[in-house]
Amino acid sequence: MMCKLLILQLLAHLVSDFYLQTEKSCKSKADNAFKSGHLYIHVLITFGCAWLFTLNVGYWWAALLIAALHLVIDGLKSICRNLKGAFFYDQLFHVVVIMVAVALFNNKGVISFPAWLPETKVLLWIVAFVFCLRPANFFIQNILKDAKISIPDSGKEQSLPNAGRVIGNVERMLTLVFVMLGQFEAIGFLLAAKSLLRFRETDTVKSEYVLVGTLLSFGIAILVGVAVKLLIESNVIN
Repeated sequence: MMCKLLILQLLAHLVSDFYLQTEKSCKSKADNAFKSGHLYIHVLITFGCAWLFTLNVGYWWAALLIAALHLVIDGLKSICRNLKGAFFYDQLFHVVVIMVAVALFNNKGVISFPAWLPETKVLLWIVAFVFCLRPANFFIQNILKDAKISIPDSGKEQSLPNAGRVIGNVERMLTLVFVMLGQFEAIGFLLAAKSLLRFRETDTVKSEYVLVGTLLSFGIAILVGVAVKLLIESNVIN
């Protein structure tokens, strides 16, 4: 039961932190830290998701703890936004807080779920697919940012707006499906097909940028998929 609760809370975090935030909200938080009204709205959303996703009314105090510490962590992240790796420290602290809250609630011995809720391994795959969409894009962006990898601004748009994100989302979804089915050869064909379509560029800088992004995209999906399979097969998840 504790594993299922933890997975549900991680899902709640992904939804509230990546899917229910706008660019305007993120910019306001980054610029104004604790003075931003968007920060407090985000914290309320975090509390609502943490509480709702447990399907347990008694979890309110643990959800409140998660939300309160989420406020502190996000506020400090905004103040230290120029610190290298700030995004990853932020996410690490959020996950640690969630684990502590789940452990504290588990000590109360009151965890229960409705019969219609999918089994734990299904929920784990759902979390994997949810992570490999919008959240994975942010992880890749911040890896490139921290590594100071970017394309010099040429003053004109050379590709379709958001096309790279859509392509990345599709390739990660397909990669996860192939890992889930154990078809690793298909991942190789997918990577080769993308190489033929996108790496025939004369612009070396852009080609290298796309290559790094592609390897990160496939790498994240493969690592997440393999980790989920190992957890399920080792009976760690029950």
